[in-house]
Amino acid sequence: MIYFAFVHSHLLYGIEVYANTSTDHLSKLIVLNNKLLRILQYKSIKSHSIDYYKTYSTLPIQLLHNYQILIFIHKYVYNKDKLPRVFSNYFEENSLFNCYDNTRQKDHFHTYTVLSDLGKSQLNIKVLNYGMLYL
Repeated sequence: MIYFAFVHSHLLYGIEVYANTSTDHLSKLIVLNNKLLRILQYKSIKSHSIDYYKTYSTLPIQLLHNYQILIFIHKYVYNKDKLPRVFSNYFEENSLFNCYDNTRQKDHFHTYTVLSDLGKSQLNIKVLNYGMLYL
């Protein structure tokens, strides 16, 4: 309960934005989180970090970031009213770009081709990439 009250809640706040970077920038946070979990569970230094997360039924920071993005996509598709108004037209559907009415992908989100690493890290592009894989 201590971990979820003081640490996990802070990790979740804004994770969609701050964890949208390389693991090099998150390495100190990942090490600190693993250390806290190890100390709270009285595990030895030689134990695997994945065991810490399994015991508490949570995810490492990178996977927690992906999970929160998937939750965002689910809310956007099924419960738009639970998101702020800013996100009401965050994605465009293929029906806006096709002149054909009855295509199989008319209700899918329109995806853009991005070549730069900076472009690929934009939240709406990343969300679309995850969304196409899991929806």
